Amino acid sequence: MAQFGDDSAPRARRFWMEETIVSGRADRQEGEHALGRALWSPQLSKDGKNIYANMLEVQPEDVVFHLTDNEAISDVSIVCEAADSHFTGVVGSDWEHQAAYRVALKDHQKLDPPLERSAFLETEPFSTELRELAESGARGLFYNSRRGLNQGAYLTEITPTLLSILNRSYEASCRKSLPYAPVNEATQSVTEAVVTAYTLEDALKSLFLERSQAEEILRIWTSKKNVILQGPPGVGKSFAAQKLAFALMGTEDRSRLGFVQFHQSYSYEDFVGGFRPTATGFELRPGKFVEFCRQAEADPTHIYVFIIDEINRGNLSKILGELMLLIEGDKRDKNWAISLSSGKVPFHVPANVYVMGLMNTADRSLAVVDYALRRRFAFVDIKPGLDTSSFKKHLEDAKIGDQLISELVRRITALNAEIVGDTTNLGAGFAIGHSFFCAKPLANEQDSDWYMRIIRTEILPLLNEYWFDNQTKVASWRDQLLAPM
Repeated sequence: MAQFGDDSAPRARRFWMEETIVSGRADRQEGEHALGRALWSPQLSKDGKNIYANMLEVQPEDVVFHLTDNEAISDVSIVCEAADSHFTGVVGSDWEHQAAYRVALKDHQKLDPPLERSAFLETEPFSTELRELAESGARGLFYNSRRGLNQGAYLTEITPTLLSILNRSYEASCRKSLPYAPVNEATQSVTEAVVTAYTLEDALKSLFLERSQAEEILRIWTSKKNVILQGPPGVGKSFAAQKLAFALMGTEDRSRLGFVQFHQSYSYEDFVGGFRPTATGFELRPGKFVEFCRQAEADPTHIYVFIIDEINRGNLSKILGELMLLIEGDKRDKNWAISLSSGKVPFHVPANVYVMGLMNTADRSLAVVDYALRRRFAFVDIKPGLDTSSFKKHLEDAKIGDQLISELVRRITALNAEIVGDTTNLGAGFAIGHSFFCAKPLANEQDSDWYMRIIRTEILPLLNEYWFDNQTKVASWRDQLLAPM
């Protein structure tokens, strides 16, 4: 079976913006390093910072637009080959003989007419859309939220959203589309080989899941884009979510992992965006999910994972709004982009964003999940892993004796059988999970004392809640669970 996170799909064409000065520079006006024949930059800035790393991201057949002399997008070229990292700075330049990068270009053409910066940075609605995009969490733009050009941003990526804004600006001012735009290919969730890999085997070392179940979750998640892990308290849903996310990404990269927890007061403004109070009034700000998606869109070759804990604890229709449509797996491209109620910038959920919700099936205070949302998620049951070999090994590593391990598993398994069998009041969604017993004993605490403490302070209070109207049953289980070993 193919490893999750492998680069198994074709690479999507990417778009770039070269911000360069041509006037007064002989090397940019003619010769092998001229505009449209090559990109070239030092490997490090004068203060030693690595601000030219995008040169190594550029690949053959990518499209490069050229913003020249801080005035206009005047030219466009196609990348011929990947960066030459053995190149040295051009003689006569400020980086003469310094370590540099060079990317060969082909099919150079001038835009006729060019797209003047005023047409997109100073003309509505494009100027507002660009400002909102800059404020919404998008990284690595060639301009800033004040709609000025970013100095030192030599080569930056043009995301599908940004390309759409620039193309509409060109159509409005020049009555035609930019070359190679709009992008017809849907953004693809393609991952590259990473320095520090994280595999399913790594995840299974600490998860109390069978390999077949973990593989099934990843297959479903890859296909559906959205999945919910549901189960009783203490089955390690949050822990499993992170490990499975890293396995899906192929690396333990927390910068590509988003996390929120829903609650009754969580709102559309928190998740999607809206006006939020500031020291001087109110300001339109993106929500956490929109910010996360903008970051993912700027990095389309890597998988991003967004985890929503307690997903059924919030008012889902109110929180998600338009996202009820946009999170669907078959609507993950710019062709489905719409303007959110919180702003004018067209928004879509990128194809490289995968969503996982976590649901506690034992919480009586929660309403039934919206049927419309159910259709957009695949639901996977996570059950207690008391009988797994990995759970036994975890306890052995914590210095819990074999006799106690066997008796613990026997007693809690018997308790779960009664909970599951009580279909009138409880059921499988209320079973006792293994994570109640994952914490190691306290310093100088005997393993039997560790077990008794967990039963008294964690399990029995839960049983009192489960069978609040049947204290005889609670007392019976108290005696069985606390019986000497």
